[in-house]
Amino acid sequence: MTARARIRVERAASTVGFGLATGVAGALVGAVTGGMGWALAVGGAAAVAGGQIGRARPDSATRRNTRLTAATADRLAPLRREGWRLIHARAIGQDADRVYHLCIPPSAHRVVVVMDWQGWPSGARILLDSDGNLQAGAADGSIPVDWVLHAADTVGTVLKDNRKTLGGVGLAQVLPVHEASVDNGGHVQFHREHNDQQREINVVHGTALADKMSTVIRDVTRSTRRTARGIAELLDAAFP
Repeated sequence: MTARARIRVERAASTVGFGLATGVAGALVGAVTGGMGWALAVGGAAAVAGGQIGRARPDSATRRNTRLTAATADRLAPLRREGWRLIHARAIGQDADRVYHLCIPPSAHRVVVVMDWQGWPSGARILLDSDGNLQAGAADGSIPVDWVLHAADTVGTVLKDNRKTLGGVGLAQVLPVHEASVDNGGHVQFHREHNDQQREINVVHGTALADKMSTVIRDVTRSTRRTARGIAELLDAAFP
């Protein structure tokens, strides 16, 4: 079943379920207060209202994405005390279901693109196999890697277009994990060839996220802090 079909099925079930539940409740109230006529009137109105509420209810994928976005933002929050600029819950590219965080260290030498992915199987063990391939339980670990690399390309294009004012700014890619385990102390690092380049991808457990990100910081000066603010303002406007 495609994601769009799944959403339609969930929405229909939610509409019917909420409609029936509120309709029955309304009918019972109407029957007690005014007899059968009131039961039909109140029950019908309640069913319509309940159906509208059910139809507007976010699907399960959207609800999980919201939880993951909040969890990642919470784990990244301590970086602000170190001078990081953090931009949360941005859709980059054409797929609004993929939610990203853009993180700029006070050294301003790179942007870390962090992507929430709901596909990590709950309770799975994420590791690199003997061939250096990412294993993520029953999930295809290459899917989030490709998504975060393409998103980083889009961010990189914006940075290159402003190279004269910002200088050279690199990119890093991070995939946080909240509901599964990650080998190697919560941090698996590997490389993938992408657009004729070797790109580094870091899969990091949420509990280790802030500590691992802190290692990115280099020499920090007033000038780099100003540049970091400029990068954050640029990306905030580019990816509303």
